[in-house]
Amino acid sequence: MSKRGVNIVLALCFVMNFGLLQAQDIRAKASVTKDHILVGEPVILQLEAEYPTGTSINWFSLDSLAHFEILDTGKLDTLASVGGNLLRQTFTITSYDSGSRVIPRMSVTVNNKKLLTDSLKIEVGYSSAEPAKDYHDLKDIIEVPAVEPLYINYIIAFITVLAITALVLLLRKKKQLLAEEPKIKGPKKSPFEVAMASLETLKKARLPENGQFKTYIIQLNEILRQYLKEEKIVIAPDASNNQLVLAAKNVLENDDLIELAQILRLADAVKFARYQPTGPENEQAINGIGTAIENINRQIHKITGN
Repeated sequence: MSKRGVNIVLALCFVMNFGLLQAQDIRAKASVTKDHILVGEPVILQLEAEYPTGTSINWFSLDSLAHFEILDTGKLDTLASVGGNLLRQTFTITSYDSGSRVIPRMSVTVNNKKLLTDSLKIEVGYSSAEPAKDYHDLKDIIEVPAVEPLYINYIIAFITVLAITALVLLLRKKKQLLAEEPKIKGPKKSPFEVAMASLETLKKARLPENGQFKTYIIQLNEILRQYLKEEKIVIAPDASNNQLVLAAKNVLENDDLIELAQILRLADAVKFARYQPTGPENEQAINGIGTAIENINRQIHKITGN
């Protein structure tokens, strides 16, 4: 065979070997088991990379994710594939920040070549209380007959005089009662004792049985809010229920935090959507708030050593 023929054969072998190497898949992939979750609900994030045997690879570096928390990191598994090797690792993540959240693109390096995964979108929110139940319509505006301005002035003046008189009498009566009643000093109750006593009083009032669902839920919500404020866990006096959940995240286990988030979601549905909870839901709400306060108190004492 001539030298030219040998060169042609070698060139063909090189092209064929290069084609075989290119035929072997080199890919990176990220996937999640759900794209819609509730606040605090776990979801599995899986990272994969497939590459030819004998190839160097620098695995994903995943220490944190914006708007997400990594609850558990699985071990890195090496599997055999058609194209060579397959590396796979799973992460259990969740989010306490409601809204449309995105897991960004992540990179893995194979033979000094950087491969990027697709970004993943996850909707994080609260489940609707009663999707099939209609909301109450607003009543029409009722027109009030016009009144002569002169009579209105007389009425306002009369009511003002009555109000001032009643206020003066009330303040005088209160001052007399304070002077007569001896001041009884005793040990100051802790925020935990005050909260548990308030829950017991609310339970005995039996408001849901009398149809006072909204009053019951508002008082229950306020007991938790006041306790978190007294323990310096929540600073803002008008913090939303979503902020209460985020504040309690550092002093509650994940399962307890999820249960508290669902109870506060029910409270928002009662207050803003006029949802009427059932008897078991009312009992679960007051028991769940009590359990959350007990667990937070236990965790605070464990941390401070009191």
